[in-house]
Amino acid sequence: MALSSPVLTLIFHGADVFDYGDASRLISLLHPRLSLVAGVMARTAAEESGLAVIYDGRRPSEILSEYAGDQAVLVHRAKTNASAHRFGSIIHSHLKDKGLILIDPGTCQILTWEPGDPSLSAWLSEITGYPVKSGNHHETYPPDTRVIGGCLPGEPVFVNGIIIGYATGEEAVISLQDGTIKAISGIELKDHGVEKHIRFGYPDISKAWCKSGNIRISRPKKGERQVRKGRIAVIDHTAMACYRSFDPDICGLVTIGDDTTSICGHIGCFRGIPVLGITDGDIDGIVPEGYAPGSVVLQAINERDDDVGIEIAGKVSDEPVVWDEWVEKIIRDLDGRVKVVHREY
Repeated sequence: MALSSPVLTLIFHGADVFDYGDASRLISLLHPRLSLVAGVMARTAAEESGLAVIYDGRRPSEILSEYAGDQAVLVHRAKTNASAHRFGSIIHSHLKDKGLILIDPGTCQILTWEPGDPSLSAWLSEITGYPVKSGNHHETYPPDTRVIGGCLPGEPVFVNGIIIGYATGEEAVISLQDGTIKAISGIELKDHGVEKHIRFGYPDISKAWCKSGNIRISRPKKGERQVRKGRIAVIDHTAMACYRSFDPDICGLVTIGDDTTSICGHIGCFRGIPVLGITDGDIDGIVPEGYAPGSVVLQAINERDDDVGIEIAGKVSDEPVVWDEWVEKIIRDLDGRVKVVHREY
């Protein structure tokens, strides 16, 4: 027998559930007690949506574990049926002996993993119109091997926000061997991306944030310019860390890398935080570009963005500066070594 008006907690994961309107529709239909946002890029989409949601930022499995005693349901929009099952099964594998209910508007279904709550699943199905199906379990692999499922050939593949290659099949299988990332199957590695991980130190590949495809499909909304004088933060090829830099006294970001600049520009656009991006033309187009007023993107002419970026980062101190004046000085100092490829007024 289906439940009537359960006290529900919805956990939204991924920007797509906001950009496609899924979050708005499900909140209106299900009237949750609490709506939480998991993950990183979803935060920007959630903020732009204007919905009454709370940004948590932890992994979905960590949030679900905390709310295990409640009627907590995960919402995620998958690209394919296979990726929906794989995403859910990975989350479920981290929940130990707890069940999982996953609403997937992308494939219009409700997936469950035991021990679930059949009455809650039935109620969700009745309200949403989505059928309830049992979730598949993914194959286990050794700790030094990772499978990124639900790929479309040609898509970029990320490990902790850095593109390491491009999918050639539905599953990209990578392994950490001899201090570097190796391609096992379904992926063509990007040497520069692998080099970045060597520079920053490899994460625990079994726990790293991995995904394929674009990070977001929608252009960002433009917010008002916030602080014209303040401190500058440096983001070096770790774009997803930029949220931690958004202190009230930050007047801008120095971003090193093409995709890092695109992502940080995208995230900073709605918040009114400009970037000085250092690029070398190796962009993958993983987010629609958008920049806050005061942003400038430079392209190195005969050098790598890594080298020019590190040089500029060395000019950043904890002392407050006037952003526009500081940026123009950097451009003068690099005369002949970079060209301005974008300026946002």
